[in-house]
Amino acid sequence: MRLLTIPQHPIASFGSTGVTMQLLPQAGGTSVHVAHLAPGGTLGRHPAVRRQLFVVVAGRGEVQVDDDPPQVVGPGTLVVWEPGEVHQTWATTDLTAVIVETSEEIDLSD
Repeated sequence: MRLLTIPQHPIASFGSTGVTMQLLPQAGGTSVHVAHLAPGGTLGRHPAVRRQLFVVVAGRGEVQVDDDPPQVVGPGTLVVWEPGEVHQTWATTDLTAVIVETSEEIDLSD
């Protein structure tokens, strides 16, 4: 067994504010990150490079894709952004989300 410390970095790209990201090691072309957004924080508008799953595990916020109206998200919400979709996230409370980026197909059936 190995115990490691997960690197944690503030994120400012794309006009992001109030965001800290824990970057887990990449495995087989899939990356997993844990995002922490402070109330009022935002992950700024940017295009998804690969398929992106955004899983809210705590807190509340809003997400938007392209110019569509923002959608409210909370614990248990799974957002899927396809490559090229321009999206943004805002936190209305402390928000924690797991972000999975992959080029693989995803089985979204129940």
